[in-house]
Amino acid sequence: MSKLTKKEFEILRRLWESGEPYTVSKFYNNNSDLAKPTIAKAFKTLAAKGLIKGGAFVQSKTNFAQAFTANLTEQEFLQLRKKQLGASPNLLFSTLWKAASDKDELLDDLSALLDKYREKLDTDKKES
Repeated sequence: MSKLTKKEFEILRRLWESGEPYTVSKFYNNNSDLAKPTIAKAFKTLAAKGLIKGGAFVQSKTNFAQAFTANLTEQEFLQLRKKQLGASPNLLFSTLWKAASDKDELLDDLSALLDKYREKLDTDKKES
């Protein structure tokens, strides 16, 4: 998998967050901070990379358009990237940090995730 541009990653992140299929027009209507041609190009590129997949065709006012969904979860994506890059935790964090629009939220999410895995590790140790 080749490297994603910032816009491609941002669009993929928004697809993960929404969890619903989007046509280019519907995505644009909900994310008008991005240009419609940028969204269309990113959808095409992300589909070619296998990161999103086209699904059903939905009817808009005058035509039909294909709706797209993420082809893998954010966790699966990060695992794949780590495996491909041989990435260190520092590199993964750096990538997340650069892509985060709300850095406080990212830190809170990562802290909660670390707490969850610490609890799992403690539980596993007690059981063995």
